[in-house]
Amino acid sequence: MQTIKLEIEDAKIDIVLNIIKNLKEDVINKYEIVNNNIEMRDFSKISKNSFEAVWDNEEDSEYDKFL
Repeated sequence: MQTIKLEIEDAKIDIVLNIIKNLKEDVINKYEIVNNNIEMRDFSKISKNSFEAVWDNEEDSEYDKFL
């Protein structure tokens, strides 16, 4: 068995997924979408505590019941 790694622009991922889905069932055993956007992951880690402080406060509790 072999593994192929593809790097695809976000705008073209739907095209590639469509091709994969339309291949014969026994051609591909498994596929996985991996987002390696390091910048976004770092931003999320740094921002998490700040966002929680903004979103999880008493002012917003009125809106939380609709979630």
